[in-house]
Amino acid sequence: MRTGFLLSAGLAVALSGCSGLSAGGDDDPAGADMIIHGGPILTMASAVPTYVEAVVVDEGKIVFVGKEAEAMKLKVDGTELKDLEGKVMMPGFIDPHSHFIDSLVLGDRINVSAPPAGPAADVDAIVAELKKGATAKGLKPGELLLGYGYDENLMPDGKVLSRDILDAAFPDNPVGIVHVSMHGAVMNSKAMEKFGYTDGMPTPEGGVILRKADGKALQGLVMEAAYIPMITKLPIPSEADEVEAARKGQMIYAAAGVTTAQEGATHVAPLAQLKRIAEKGGFFIDVVAYPFVTDLEAILKDNAPATFGSYTNRFKIGGCKITADGSPQGRTAWFTTPYLQGGPAGEADYTGGPGIPTDLMKKTMRFCYDNNLQVLLHANGDAAIDYLIKLHREAAGDDPAGDRRTVCIHCQFIRPDQIAEFRELNLIPALFTDHTFFFGDTHVANRGIEQAAFISPMKAALAAGLKPTNHTDAFVVPLNQMLTVWTAVNRPLRSGETLGADQRITPYEALQAITVNAAYQYREEATKGSIAPGKLADLVILSADPLKVDPMAIRDITIEETIKEGETIYERT
Repeated sequence: MRTGFLLSAGLAVALSGCSGLSAGGDDDPAGADMIIHGGPILTMASAVPTYVEAVVVDEGKIVFVGKEAEAMKLKVDGTELKDLEGKVMMPGFIDPHSHFIDSLVLGDRINVSAPPAGPAADVDAIVAELKKGATAKGLKPGELLLGYGYDENLMPDGKVLSRDILDAAFPDNPVGIVHVSMHGAVMNSKAMEKFGYTDGMPTPEGGVILRKADGKALQGLVMEAAYIPMITKLPIPSEADEVEAARKGQMIYAAAGVTTAQEGATHVAPLAQLKRIAEKGGFFIDVVAYPFVTDLEAILKDNAPATFGSYTNRFKIGGCKITADGSPQGRTAWFTTPYLQGGPAGEADYTGGPGIPTDLMKKTMRFCYDNNLQVLLHANGDAAIDYLIKLHREAAGDDPAGDRRTVCIHCQFIRPDQIAEFRELNLIPALFTDHTFFFGDTHVANRGIEQAAFISPMKAALAAGLKPTNHTDAFVVPLNQMLTVWTAVNRPLRSGETLGADQRITPYEALQAITVNAAYQYREEATKGSIAPGKLADLVILSADPLKVDPMAIRDITIEETIKEGETIYERT
């Protein structure tokens, strides 16, 4: 137990196909902290669904998996008996990609997403929500107001949010609304002044700036590299408030059943904040940060490559983040063929392009590979994925298939020939099936049905022998793992139709993408991703079994309890 549990030496036994520890021998174990029983336990430990009757936890780790009668032999005074009461338990979910740092400030921003993610179906509703939020916050003149979730593709009658609309509604406050892609924002004039934007300013390489009819005055929307001056200056919690902010942020993840979260594009100040939170003991889930390409050089001054990859107080720096292009719904992703509806400002024959200078991408990729640092490379369009493959081959040299765990983040419009190359090069596609529901109709309009139907092709990736993961990119879409499983299994459009029915996968395969495959992506498969002796007791209890309900009902399954290393961190009330 936590006072000193000694495992019986060499007494692993096979019980109904699952291994456990016996309760006999000269070195009898002193007992266990917790025995979990009373419901189906889906281990995720094999290629096919396997259930057991009981799990024994001690010192934060799983020490037995198997029959309930055998598990009860490890019960002593003080052992907690947790009865699932028929609910299903499985490994805690591992987040393959999101932006954890945003969870610390989400409560201070106004949700102006379109339904069902938010309440704002048009520009007037966005302004109304902003005004309501400003009143609730007691916003004073001069104070910054931030919103999130704006998607111009869902605005009716072609009426989009602009600097002028925000100026009229908030003449005395800087206002910025983060785009749903999290690759840009719409600002009013006072926000532009605050963050250093001026009429007539040049568009930076890899950036998008919408302008008014004169070609000089800013319309309000900035994207990609042009968004960096704003995003790097957004306020973060004070040192006095940061631990409490992190607690609230982690509870968003814990309520979704997530026990390992990703901070997927970390700038200098947020990284320093995450390290301070860890030093103060502020993390109760594991958090993995990936310094962003534009900040990596500065971050390395205080964080040598040798310090990457190891947890300290449940926080670690996992590797490097490079962004090759933008978002397909924002029409900034990089394709080999033009967008059907033109570029963000209506540009003809527009294919998108690199999100940051290519020389910086090459330099960073080479450095990370030479220093054995994992690379996450954001690539949505097929041209960006071509460029990822090119960068990988150049940086990998004579060992292109080495075990680097290089990840293509989003990888949404990957082609069949690129999937074959991923298999050859040992690359990992981190896919994003939630796009089928939230943005699928937009992709059909922008890219055509044939290409859109192959978005995030989980089935093709699995058939090729890859280990795809599947993420929410929170807070681009809500952090809801059951919704993510639902979209992978059903691939529904908002309109009710199905997008790419041939790429639907089974519920078990969808769960693998956020458990065992995600653990492999992080190089943590020895300690996470399945329920097996020796692994961390990171667990989630669900209201129903995703493998047993109607596929369309998966999204209705609730997270009942989340357990991190044997301790309950969330319980539904």
